[in-house]
Amino acid sequence: MRIMRPIVRTVDGVRHGVRDLTRLREVATILARHGFGLLVAGLDLPGLPKASKEEALNAAPSRIAEVLQELGPTYVKLGQVLSTRPDVLPREYCDALQSLQDDVTPLPREVIETVLSKQLGAQWRSRVRSFDDEPLATASIAQVHAAVLDDGREVVFKVQRPSIRAILEADLSILRLLTARIVFEFPEIKSLGLLSLVEEFERTVLSELDFDNERRNMDRFRECFSYDWVVIPEVEQDLSTRAVLCMQRLHGVRIRDARAAGYDMSAVGDRFLTVAYDMLFTHGLFHGDLHPGNVLVLPGERLGLLDFGMVGRLSTEMRNDVIFIIFALQRGDHRTIARLMYDIAIKEERIDFREVERDTLELVERHWGDGGSVRDMQLGPFVMDLARKAALRGARVPPDYTMFFKALVTAEGLAKTLIEEVDPIEAARPYVEAMLLERLDVDRIQGELLYSGLSLSAVLRRLPISLSQLLDDLDKQRLRLEIKEVPDENAEQARNVRARRLVFGIGSAALCVAGALMVGAVDPQLHPVVVGVPLISWVCFAGAVLMFTRTA
Repeated sequence: MRIMRPIVRTVDGVRHGVRDLTRLREVATILARHGFGLLVAGLDLPGLPKASKEEALNAAPSRIAEVLQELGPTYVKLGQVLSTRPDVLPREYCDALQSLQDDVTPLPREVIETVLSKQLGAQWRSRVRSFDDEPLATASIAQVHAAVLDDGREVVFKVQRPSIRAILEADLSILRLLTARIVFEFPEIKSLGLLSLVEEFERTVLSELDFDNERRNMDRFRECFSYDWVVIPEVEQDLSTRAVLCMQRLHGVRIRDARAAGYDMSAVGDRFLTVAYDMLFTHGLFHGDLHPGNVLVLPGERLGLLDFGMVGRLSTEMRNDVIFIIFALQRGDHRTIARLMYDIAIKEERIDFREVERDTLELVERHWGDGGSVRDMQLGPFVMDLARKAALRGARVPPDYTMFFKALVTAEGLAKTLIEEVDPIEAARPYVEAMLLERLDVDRIQGELLYSGLSLSAVLRRLPISLSQLLDDLDKQRLRLEIKEVPDENAEQARNVRARRLVFGIGSAALCVAGALMVGAVDPQLHPVVVGVPLISWVCFAGAVLMFTRTA
């Protein structure tokens, strides 16, 4: 299947499809060496070992994790995202991808100082009393250094790696190419929405590169929380740019180490769930990556929140959908759960609701079939399993909901594994009840009825005129039905492949016939004979075979 050859054969095609050919060759070599040569088989890069479709399908989860780790930071980030998407990958693959870690060599002091001088100007040193050359943390996008300002305040500088945008954009262009290839080779997984997932991943990664965006997110979250026990670092505006973020340094321990440090875990757990659920259910603006490394416990059982590069948003209507799912789950109403999931899903084709309802009942029985209590619920895994089942039916959960469910899984998992003193489901109950009361508020209902009535009246006013025009068009035979064909890139590529095969097939047949005719027509005195057949006939036959194999 040479679907990629037309893209990369010409210089224009290469520039359009891939930003860095050297990186493309590196990625192709790594994939081929690990048995995924099928994904790069059409690139016409010499020296790549071939691989079968079966070999790629039967790859162990650990091998896929090894490939992503070797491919570098962009693909490691992709693996980390996929590890939270059991609606896309089987659970054993998600478990394997959770082991992926950014393995990044710290930048030397000279490089960091060059970036700071370029971003802040040479005078930045006059504002800083001391600057630690040893980084506090390193990651694929940036690394963090502690410093003390001239007025004695302790801060940290988050410094973006130079040229990281160009590197990520090159990898993302290759990733889009490979994803299109995967979907073409394995059409049965098209309903999982891999292309949409990669597009969402690209938007997220590029958004994280803009530290101005992270600074604005921190300001928004600071406005959301009036609790004195929630600390979001203050940003030094005049020492921050799109590539440098200078903010208040927080002294505390990671939440996973809080118990060993002697903190009151009951208070820590209550406050953590309050913060998480306020974000998810009240504000509709939530931290997209609230894992244990991004939550600090400060003296007095205060909580410090870090890393606001990834943020999710839910509208009021979307929050209501989620609340109703939780409420129906607490009541054991699987029919309502199925209907809500069916309504919010992106459906590529017609889906049988009865199948969705049957899947929902099966999952409810699997998770709580033994009559467990509300405390035994694992809401996050259930919702993600439900999303995976829906995806297999061709109904994908929209990205905003997916990020919400991921955040819910993270918050619930952290509470259940690190803070046994609290119950995540019971902590969510007041939010569910408050949202339900808000939905049932008389003034709200009256407002919605008024809005619906006005919308309906506008439609009813137009209906007689539109109906009259339709009947008049029918009577005068003016009604026309216009059909537009939506171009299908995969179908177009398949047609190109078939056309090339036809042309080369005719050429191959011509060469075979020419070689056969020459068997008796060539003078053995003038042309060498091999096994009773003139050499030129063997050459024609070899050319025909080569043409056939090149298009197979």
